[in-house]
Amino acid sequence: MLCRVVDNNALASHSDSIECVGFAPSGSWAAVGGMDKKLIIWDIEHLLPRGTCEHEDGVSCLAWLGASYVASGCVDGKVRLWDSRSGKCVKTLKGHSDAIQSLSVSANHDYLVSASVDGTACAFEVEIFGDNPCCIIA
Repeated sequence: MLCRVVDNNALASHSDSIECVGFAPSGSWAAVGGMDKKLIIWDIEHLLPRGTCEHEDGVSCLAWLGASYVASGCVDGKVRLWDSRSGKCVKTLKGHSDAIQSLSVSANHDYLVSASVDGTACAFEVEIFGDNPCCIIA
């Protein structure tokens, strides 16, 4: 396997620690989240930022829900769903009283589970209707 560094500073748009990264399931887009309250969507192939998703607090984890939507877990205890194409928050999910530590999406993208340092895990059923995700606490 041959690996090469494309550009050491290509994704240097955060002003605080980077906490999480993840590739979209298809294509060359990636999301990068950090304690500067930003989730930045990147086109890795062209080394261009596609959008910045502004948060109220630091971003601690992320998970892609298919090719177009990404979930972010935050220090404020909320999970936010973002449209990666527009950079808009389409849904905020509540259920924790402290920072989100981990997110996981089921293989069929129907469920999202969040885990928090408050000792709780929350399960959400996710349905995509057109361009709008609808979440139902399962």
